[in-house]
Amino acid sequence: MTASLNLIATAKDIQVLAKTLSKAKEIAFDTEFIRESTFYPKLEILQIATRDESWIVDVQAFQERGKIKKKDLKPLIDIFVDPDILKVVHAAHGDQECLLSSFGILASPLFDTAVGASLCGLGDNIGLSNLLKSILGIEHTKGYARTNWSKRPLPKPVLEYAILDVKHLIEVAHVLFERLEKTDRKAWSLELSAKFSDTNLYETPPDEIAKRLAKSGKFNVKDYAVLLELVRWREGRVRELNVPRRWLADDGVLIDLAKIKPTTLEQLQGFRGLSKGEHKSPHAERVLASIELGLKSEDEVPAEIKRKNILQPSSDESRAMDLLRCCLTFLSEENQMASKHIVQPQHLLPLLRLNPKSIVELQTSTFVSQQLGEKGIKQLFAFLQGDQGLRLDDGVVKLQPVKRS
Repeated sequence: MTASLNLIATAKDIQVLAKTLSKAKEIAFDTEFIRESTFYPKLEILQIATRDESWIVDVQAFQERGKIKKKDLKPLIDIFVDPDILKVVHAAHGDQECLLSSFGILASPLFDTAVGASLCGLGDNIGLSNLLKSILGIEHTKGYARTNWSKRPLPKPVLEYAILDVKHLIEVAHVLFERLEKTDRKAWSLELSAKFSDTNLYETPPDEIAKRLAKSGKFNVKDYAVLLELVRWREGRVRELNVPRRWLADDGVLIDLAKIKPTTLEQLQGFRGLSKGEHKSPHAERVLASIELGLKSEDEVPAEIKRKNILQPSSDESRAMDLLRCCLTFLSEENQMASKHIVQPQHLLPLLRLNPKSIVELQTSTFVSQQLGEKGIKQLFAFLQGDQGLRLDDGVVKLQPVKRS
């Protein structure tokens, strides 16, 4: 690697860096990793910045026999959990997951600039390049997005590209904070960002995966127990092998296995889609044992699976949901916040079915964020009651009272 980019590759370098960072009130960070052939992301470099300096930590230099030497990196790891230092990151989920799988920690306290941007009217899930251009007028092309970060040495242009992911991030955060304070949303943005420091976000329980699969299409609820045991088998096995789920058995394969329920090795070997290695002993026996366990299960099928058809919108409801999304888009632009912060997507149908008879009922339903404000909630209520509608006026969308005949 090139020495002119503040590259960190020794334990002594880490100690010096950690000492510098410990004096900062806030730091920005980003991760670059590879994951094409593994279940867990493999961290390759860490980009870190204060408002005045930036560094690249070559995590690969701290590996021995494929494992990270956490002892050498501990001074830096401690910085990521220091309660007195705010960590700034853009689109936190992937970076936090990488820290968790690599070091067993999640950065905290946290501010996600993507969350902040979504509360400033800059759109939902805005990319870093667009955010830098919008806030600071800085061009940051994504030409190296498909770089093989495990390659050494990494070319200087690649490293310069990587450092731009953090070099200006604190400045961006300060601009967002100023805008958020004007709308009294700074505390809300930090509250939403803090959710990315919850370990539960990165470990979906097998029963939640099974419920999602069971709701995804035609599925006999009698097969649910088998599906659940197969999901439990896969989730444990992919972690054991450290391979992507699709390499072992994708979701469709699990659903089909739960329907067919092979009980012998011969039947299992005649099934396509399962990793070839799992057709052989002793791994095949684990698959068959999971199916047998599901067949013998006396556990109750979750209520939401039993009533899955009730949870599906009718054709009329689907059309109504389309109109409601248009209204929420209008309100999101009016109130400078992403529509998901007004009504979460999974709450659209329950909100329609609630059919609130009063503003108070709408406010207390938990389906609508109170951050929308009194005016916005009144507008949404009027739309749901048919008293206001969307119309085009010289190409501009407006929410106006409906004239009833």
